[in-house]
Amino acid sequence: MRLLTLIMLIFLLPACTSMLLGDASRSERSVSTDERSTAETAADDAISASIRRQLGADSLVGRFAIGIRSLNGQVTLSGTVGSYAARDRAVAIALGTEGVSKVLNRIVVNTNY
Repeated sequence: MRLLTLIMLIFLLPACTSMLLGDASRSERSVSTDERSTAETAADDAISASIRRQLGADSLVGRFAIGIRSLNGQVTLSGTVGSYAARDRAVAIALGTEGVSKVLNRIVVNTNY
């Protein structure tokens, strides 16, 4: 009986994995790549670096860890801050940075922070 159970598991496990993972279980799937040009990547890196410097120098938001991602001039801010004023200040700094066309605010406010 144990042998039969083991054999069933050997044959069913790959099928279950494929059902759960879908196409991700196939080895021929490629990982997406960054299709931006070198100039676009450099511009986005410069935007992120500028925002990071400004946030770090700001007395209200400098103590919080805020993630910055820039893609074609659109910036996503993420992380947790201790007040709504800090969140709004981080967004204002990002919006005021040269090259930024849009800011997606994913900053969470935790007043117990």
